[in-house]
Amino acid sequence: MISATVRRATAAAATTALAGLLAAGCGSEKAGEAAVPEGWRTLDAQQVSVAYPKGFAELAENKLPKSATAEADLMEDGKAVARIVVQTRFMQTGDLDMAVAGADAAYEFGGTSKDKEDVKVPGTGRATRIGHEFKSSGADHSPPRGTDMTAVDVVGMDKDDKPWVVRVIAPKGKLSRDDVDRIVGSVKVTG
Repeated sequence: MISATVRRATAAAATTALAGLLAAGCGSEKAGEAAVPEGWRTLDAQQVSVAYPKGFAELAENKLPKSATAEADLMEDGKAVARIVVQTRFMQTGDLDMAVAGADAAYEFGGTSKDKEDVKVPGTGRATRIGHEFKSSGADHSPPRGTDMTAVDVVGMDKDDKPWVVRVIAPKGKLSRDDVDRIVGSVKVTG
């Protein structure tokens, strides 16, 4: 026969374990959500969303370049001095490493890949962050030709194993490292 003390100890242990599981479940749910800093807006690109800072303005659908699913620009004197661009299904592959190579290729001529690391993006199993440096071409209302530029790409796969890329492009020093990290940290796969 089991004593009352053993039953109470077993019930207490079970209750503690259940509370731990519930807390872990809630914690992982919150950890899986992308953070949107206060005062920022969200750029929704169908399968992927990303937050953008104050001062950026979302482009209307009829103003988007053919390659962009969504875009927000920071304008100064009629020129885009920084861009956050989302491209969904930007190439035909079901392999993340191939998608990363495809994103890298956009900077191959005259650009330098600075760093590459795996990052956590809610809604996808694996994503890669790539830093680049290059010179502005001066085209499409961008900074004057030859301006030192930086870009950070986040590349991943959506729920259908189709690749997407979020690009943060700005003249060197225009966006703080903290703002770039917040933008990258806000990326979320939604579809």
